[in-house]
Amino acid sequence: MKSFAFGLAAAILCAGAAQADPFAVAYGNTVTQTRADGSKVVIYVNADKTWEQHMADGKVFRGTYGWEDATHACFTVTDPAPKDPSHATNCSEIKGDHKVGDTWSEDAGNGQTITMSITQGR
Repeated sequence: MKSFAFGLAAAILCAGAAQADPFAVAYGNTVTQTRADGSKVVIYVNADKTWEQHMADGKVFRGTYGWEDATHACFTVTDPAPKDPSHATNCSEIKGDHKVGDTWSEDAGNGQTITMSITQGR
């Protein structure tokens, strides 16, 4: 679940803070995370408060999200169901003001940097 939690948390950093719906920029578009080893993770965030994360190894995680407060979103894995339900939900601070076409770097939290991008369409 650790890769889900980090991947999705980083992906949502594309959310524009000034928008009424911080995730609106991601709806119908593709968020791609390129890890330090060159592997890519593709993430889709949907207006119906669902998300999908496609890992480089072919695994797919799906789930739902909601807002804990004005700046923190919580993502819950529902498919595949986690072996330990206490690890199903991860909350992250949402920051950044990215738009379609942007590419930026983020600290992966493990001493490595990842590259994030958001592209039009799916």
